[in-house]
Amino acid sequence: MGLLRHAGVAWITIGVAAATAHASPVEIFGFGPRHGALAGAGVASTDDFAALYYNPAGLALGTGESATIGVQGAFSNLSIDDRVIDLEDPAGVVLGFTAPAPLGGPLENRLRVGVALYLLPTTIARVSARFPQEPFFPWYQGRTERDVIVPGAALRVSDRITVGLAVNFLAGVVGGLEASEGAQRSLVARVDEKVPSVARVHAGIDLELTDRLRAGLVYRQRFEVPFSTLAKTEVAGEPIDLDLHASGQFTPDELAIGGAWHDRVTTISVDAQWSRWSAYPGPFVTVESELPLVGPLAASIPTVPYRDTWAGRAGVETRVGEAILRGGYAFETSPFPKTQTGVTNLLDGPKHTVGLGVGFVFERSRIDVGVQAQFVGSRRTTKTIYTGDGSDYDPFTSLRDEDSNTDGAQISNPGYPSIDSGGQVFSGGVAIEVPL
Repeated sequence: MGLLRHAGVAWITIGVAAATAHASPVEIFGFGPRHGALAGAGVASTDDFAALYYNPAGLALGTGESATIGVQGAFSNLSIDDRVIDLEDPAGVVLGFTAPAPLGGPLENRLRVGVALYLLPTTIARVSARFPQEPFFPWYQGRTERDVIVPGAALRVSDRITVGLAVNFLAGVVGGLEASEGAQRSLVARVDEKVPSVARVHAGIDLELTDRLRAGLVYRQRFEVPFSTLAKTEVAGEPIDLDLHASGQFTPDELAIGGAWHDRVTTISVDAQWSRWSAYPGPFVTVESELPLVGPLAASIPTVPYRDTWAGRAGVETRVGEAILRGGYAFETSPFPKTQTGVTNLLDGPKHTVGLGVGFVFERSRIDVGVQAQFVGSRRTTKTIYTGDGSDYDPFTSLRDEDSNTDGAQISNPGYPSIDSGGQVFSGGVAIEVPL
């Protein structure tokens, strides 16, 4: 049973060496320093490589051929009971390319193609599953550890209408692990994993309403990195099979609408976004097993009432001489319940984001520098002990006394009797865009 306990509920981290996934790093911190400084606003105003994320239709508004290269990183001042929490893989490289498609006839100068990338230095994708009782920030911890490779294209349908489509690749991990006792009675294991790829889409439209006013709409499809593996173990001649499932790097279905006003020197962008977090399968590993003389067992996972989120974003760019000054603000609600009186300790809060940046223009090239601060609302979560009053026990709403024969409540949950959380996350970067 000790083997079952350790294999079934331990924190699982899988570093995928041949898979790519659309990245929440760009969703959380912005795709490159320009858009980080705008707090992610730009559904109706982004016309560079980052349009493949914000609204692929915007790609058709660009001109010429260009390449972008830069670096972007973040660090955490989030805390759990005054203990600061670090981020895994907090820095990466930003790359982008855009160009007109070499077509003639009716599609000449109407179709543009591009690719947007965010690459981690040592990891391509990481899937994590945690103990239900473990305190952590699921918005940040486990959602920033993956590469982005998003190719796409946009078409100018008319002088006032453009449409675009981008594709990102979802990586899953499916395979098995076999273990048995070796000559020294130690466990000998064999791991065999396969990584198939699945495509997900971003689709958008951009409308020129007047000479100075644009509107945009984008849909980003839900994706996740599913982990599923069968562990076949033999101890003392008896087979113990474990079937483990988890879902990592989750981003929900998203729908965003935006407007942008511009003149010769200034662009003002305003966006609103809905995200379907109520469909989140959760960050916990699900374990099913078959034990000798016992039969099938399944781990009990708390049912958490995740909520859809709403976000508003606004950004301003204005040109002063050869410099472009930028600033932005965003607010987003939290999908994780504020009240968690049972087993779970999913820490989060409403988020206020402030961005600042500057771009320096040299002929046709541009260097962008941007910084961002995210302020996560403070929360105190207090636990409730199950009284056994005849109602069915719900692990999300209360905790069981783990030893009723001992005076006082015997609770090992790290969030008992209460837990405080909150803090800030800071990010920034620099990038250069050059013509080709």
